[in-house]
Amino acid sequence: MNKEFDKFKQWLSLNYSDGLLDLNPPASDDEIEELIKTIGVDLPEDFISVLKIHNGQKGESAWLFDSQEFLSTKRIIEEFNIWKNLLDKELQGKVSNPDDGVKNDWWNKKWIPITSDGCGDHYCLDLSPSPTGTKGQIITLWYESSEREIVSQSFSQWFEEYLSELNTGNLVYSKEYNSIVHKDEL
Repeated sequence: MNKEFDKFKQWLSLNYSDGLLDLNPPASDDEIEELIKTIGVDLPEDFISVLKIHNGQKGESAWLFDSQEFLSTKRIIEEFNIWKNLLDKELQGKVSNPDDGVKNDWWNKKWIPITSDGCGDHYCLDLSPSPTGTKGQIITLWYESSEREIVSQSFSQWFEEYLSELNTGNLVYSKEYNSIVHKDEL
């Protein structure tokens, strides 16, 4: 993942230097251990390797992933705990309309948010797929929508596809939206 993340940083330096400056230093082993202990599940190695490159973003500049914040270990824990509290209080028995390969939960404790738009929408690592899914697949979790879509089969695939979209110009930094967005949204 080092090579791919270097390409991402190169794109940021050419197209959105404030985004590059917004990246946190690498996550420490203690930060990763605290995250794993809190969420109660092991994370895929490809995701851990990215956290060891940059522990998310500070959040002082525009969001780096398709109008979403790249979550640090601390922010993942915060978002995880918000969803856990919602599950305990408001979401019991509520079901989603998922893609084949995703459980029909509204939220599952093994769906780990890796990005956030600040309004309850996330890309998540699905570490508890249905029998036809792939452990570690990336799924959408939109708070107000029952759809749960599989976006990629792994974090590394998702990241590589995102990088490809940046490099082909399908994703661009927009001052108007203060985010990296699809060019057709402009």
